[in-house]
Amino acid sequence: MELEAAVRADDTAEFLRDFMSPCFRSPSCEWGSAVAKGPLTNADRAIRQLVWKWLYLPQRASSDIIYISHRQGGANVPHMGDLCDIATVTHAFHLLTCPDRKVRTIANATLKETVGKRAARAPAPQDTIAFLNGSLENDLGRQGGEMSSLWSRAATRRLGKRIGCHWTWAEEREEMGILIPRINSDQNTVVIPPARKLLERVLKSTLRCLYAENLKKKPDQGKVFEVSSKWTASNHFLSGRSFTRFIDWRFVHRARLNCIPLNEAARFGNRDKRCRRCGYENETLPHVLCGCETHSGAWLLRHNAIQDRVVKALPPTLGTVMEDSVVLGTNSLLRPDIVITNEEVKKIIMVDVSVPFENQSAAFQAARLWKIVKYTPLADTLRGYSVEIYTLLVGALGSWDPQNELVLEAYGIGKKYTGLMRQLMVSDTFWWSRDIYTEHVMGHRQYQDTQNN
Repeated sequence: MELEAAVRADDTAEFLRDFMSPCFRSPSCEWGSAVAKGPLTNADRAIRQLVWKWLYLPQRASSDIIYISHRQGGANVPHMGDLCDIATVTHAFHLLTCPDRKVRTIANATLKETVGKRAARAPAPQDTIAFLNGSLENDLGRQGGEMSSLWSRAATRRLGKRIGCHWTWAEEREEMGILIPRINSDQNTVVIPPARKLLERVLKSTLRCLYAENLKKKPDQGKVFEVSSKWTASNHFLSGRSFTRFIDWRFVHRARLNCIPLNEAARFGNRDKRCRRCGYENETLPHVLCGCETHSGAWLLRHNAIQDRVVKALPPTLGTVMEDSVVLGTNSLLRPDIVITNEEVKKIIMVDVSVPFENQSAAFQAARLWKIVKYTPLADTLRGYSVEIYTLLVGALGSWDPQNELVLEAYGIGKKYTGLMRQLMVSDTFWWSRDIYTEHVMGHRQYQDTQNN
């Protein structure tokens, strides 16, 4: 048995040595580890068409949304070309840092052999790192030394151009690692042999962040995404479609990418761009959902749907709750949406609900500041009370504002129900927004005002 094991080990070592050699030919590809990108490009194109149909998006929609995670509002479908490059780099790193000493030794020896043939001399560790990073400087750039092998540098070069990752050498530990910069951050992640299993995950996460940042930079299709990507609850329906109608599903993705067919969206011809209901000069989605006075009744119902969710979740120990009424003991005519008064501790909590359109984060900041300016004079008249003013913001297309967590914390609502309540508020909001849009375009009432019956 020991003899058979030794023979098998020798055969495996010989195969590994030949496989990682620059002269190894694979029957399925041109050179060892080389993967043709043509079929992958065709697969990506077919997948993109299917995802567009699934999300009910037009062809002009940004393809970035396909490769972004569910948590940020994307389809979470991997790009085949990216997976190929990640697999190549990850496989090479795993071989060079393999816990099995024999595999690690063979891998490093064949890499050194490949670099030596490229540079026509015995390579130093820095030469090996430069080779893996695709450097063409000094001896590595000489004519006639290029060859394909498992240690192909194209994958690292492509990823390096996009996310800035590169191989690095630590002199103090005498080991190699891969440095991966974080998107929009000065911090970097260095994957070293003890954390070798994290490499694939970090590379995939970094590429998803890259697609997200690319979409945020687009002034037309990225302004809503810049807000909706900040909190998981804004996109809860992507993984399970909880509390979401099919008609809402077909609406919300197009709306968030500003691909809704309104008069202002007409890109060709001399079509009248005025609002078909009120005559405003530009019929845009923000105008329809938050600016056309024709739908003021629906706005109120959308607002009240969020407010009712909050009131139902309030624990009785907070104090006396008043809705949409003047504050007792003052001469102000202001009517905060929710006022909670606790006479025992002399504390008043005012909360106003607002549904702004997601015109980037600045729109949410302006809405919150306006509410604070509006109710601060009222709070100053309440002598002897500790007054707290909060604004609960949910975007017209279902974007949950992270600062809403301060409101939920002040209420003392349980964590379990808080997660459910976020999802319900988000779904209620774009449910109403879809009905407002459909009524605006078709001219038929989409809801029943039960509050006035």
